[in-house]
Amino acid sequence: MTKARATFGGYYAAFVGMGLATAAIVAAIGYFPTVRIRGGEGAAALAVGCAVSWIASCIGALPTAAALSSRPKQAGTAVLASTMVRFVTALVLVVPLVLSGWFDRTVLVLFVAVSYLMMLMVDTLLAVRMIRRAEEQKG
Repeated sequence: MTKARATFGGYYAAFVGMGLATAAIVAAIGYFPTVRIRGGEGAAALAVGCAVSWIASCIGALPTAAALSSRPKQAGTAVLASTMVRFVTALVLVVPLVLSGWFDRTVLVLFVAVSYLMMLMVDTLLAVRMIRRAEEQKG
């Protein structure tokens, strides 16, 4: 990160952008098979499932971005906190949606799981890269 982006907002924007890109890729890959098997209702559930994971990713990125901007040495602990926050947020969002009956439950849960895991992987790799850069700049 350059000095101009080495702020909370810069770190957070990177996480939000990467999460959105990951959600879009997962949705694009899953769209045609889902529509072929489940129809339009499946497409709506796919979009909501990816959105749930993206929202959870955005909220989960807050502790990591905060640690990176102020205390890069403690960012590893912040990544663990982010994982917990992300998981709890995903559960809080997905349980009412599954119980509401508004969406195809199978597709919704499938795409929450797939997009959640993909975003977790991408965010973790991004966090490790940012931690290394932040430690190099501040240390």
